[in-house]
Amino acid sequence: MANMQEHSWAIQRAHPRFLIDLRLMVRWEETLHGRTRDISEGGMAATVAGDIKIDEFVELVFQLPETAGPLKMLAEVRYHQGFQYGFRFINPNEQQVGLIRRCVEGLPPAP
Repeated sequence: MANMQEHSWAIQRAHPRFLIDLRLMVRWEETLHGRTRDISEGGMAATVAGDIKIDEFVELVFQLPETAGPLKMLAEVRYHQGFQYGFRFINPNEQQVGLIRRCVEGLPPAP
């Protein structure tokens, strides 16, 4: 029988993820607060104290380091387990993607 550790369970992602800890507001039916865990050009993972259903659309508001103001991103909840959430950005514009690209330079990759 093959060793279970030899089998890769890694998920193929469109964009590499990078560890980052930022304050996060999630605007939806109410405003919830949390902390980011990682970010990519396509989305982010975060810990949020609240109960948001998968497939819900929310607005994420967070401040990237060395930026003039908060970034507001429309996102879809793709994953939810306890207070852990995965969000996919919906149609980010070139400026938003560029800010994220510059921010993640030099950050450690997420596992």
